[in-house]
Amino acid sequence: MIPDYDKQTNPRWPNHLDGPTQRARRVAGMYRAHLRAARPDLSDQADETAASFGETWMLERPEIIEPDRELTTAEAAALVNVTPRTIRDWACLDRRDGEGKVLPRFGKRGRETVYLAGKVLEAAALIRARHTR
Repeated sequence: MIPDYDKQTNPRWPNHLDGPTQRARRVAGMYRAHLRAARPDLSDQADETAASFGETWMLERPEIIEPDRELTTAEAAALVNVTPRTIRDWACLDRRDGEGKVLPRFGKRGRETVYLAGKVLEAAALIRARHTR
């Protein structure tokens, strides 16, 4: 049996840019949110167990992100839980309203492309809105 997880695309999934890992993380996040609402104690216990194995991607980040903070491609991807490839795709994708790219590049830091955190969050929201219609 080959699980659906291995499929690179899923036409029914709201965000067609999400790969298997992003889809799995979003589903896990949904389950985590429901568990936290129903039983915060069990949610905390599960979080502690996952963190003890070094898996912290699902934990809430209390850090406040300034909208004008410059982020590398990897940092931008971590901020919105997507792959660096997705960030690069957003930087090449035109907005439907003709106002430029979905995620404008801000500049360079050495060889790294940088983006503004506020624009990364806006791009993630824009992409989600596109796929929920």
